Amino acid sequence: MKSLKFLTIIALLAFFVNTQKVLAQGSDIDLLKEQIEAKKNEISVNEEILISGISALKRVNVSLQELKDKQASREEIARKQKVVSSVQKRLSNLKSLIQVKKTELAPLESKLLRKTKKAQEKLASKNAATNTTTDIIADVDVTDKDAERLSQLKAKLENARKKLEADRKAREIAYLNEQEALRLQAEQLNKLDNQIKAKEESIVKEKTTLISDYEDDISINEEILLSGIEGLNRMKSKLETAKKDSTTSKESIQRKQAIIVKIEARLAKIRGDINAKKIELEKLKQK
Repeated sequence: MKSLKFLTIIALLAFFVNTQKVLAQGSDIDLLKEQIEAKKNEISVNEEILISGISALKRVNVSLQELKDKQASREEIARKQKVVSSVQKRLSNLKSLIQVKKTELAPLESKLLRKTKKAQEKLASKNAATNTTTDIIADVDVTDKDAERLSQLKAKLENARKKLEADRKAREIAYLNEQEALRLQAEQLNKLDNQIKAKEESIVKEKTTLISDYEDDISINEEILLSGIEGLNRMKSKLETAKKDSTTSKESIQRKQAIIVKIEARLAKIRGDINAKKIELEKLKQK
């Protein structure tokens, strides 16, 4: 008899311990459910804001197109394009945030599934061990077929609504992705346009500098040529004077003649250089 009481006490203690474990498990599950619900609510709010933002983006794009159609000023169009770009960036950031929240939600749902399954297994094991209940077989006789069909119809309607909402969100997200791709493409084109303009300005600047250099060289050479011609004329005058002077030696006359020849050769080279630079300068100006 004492042994029976002892076994009964042990069984009750085991039942109590198992019950406490199940309750603790249930508390963890409730906490997970709250966390999942809060995360889902946050995602839903952000998705609604995103959809509303995409609608605003569409309106701004329409406004931008109207400005282009009525040929508004470049400043007005640029200001509106800046607004469009800002809206697109904010919506893209919000879309990324939603994806992050969904990524955070997935492990929570997996954890809840594991804990729920584990709790159900423990509950089934406890019920089998204590064997305090009897099997109840319920024979359900469904007689109201109309009510059953109505319930099925409501379920189909709810599923259809969910699918419609999902499709609507998918289309709006697709529009946002398309606009984001177009914005990035426009930025690349603007970047290329700026590079081309910078290169053109560099070429113009280089051309202007080169023209200025040619003109300076020509001007300097013309001054040298004028001075050289004056020097040549003086040398020729000296030569004529020397020829008329009977006291001038033949060697002195020959030396003066040689100097004149060298000066003339040097001046001819300067003339050739001036003419060549003038030709190059004219070609450069015509480019």
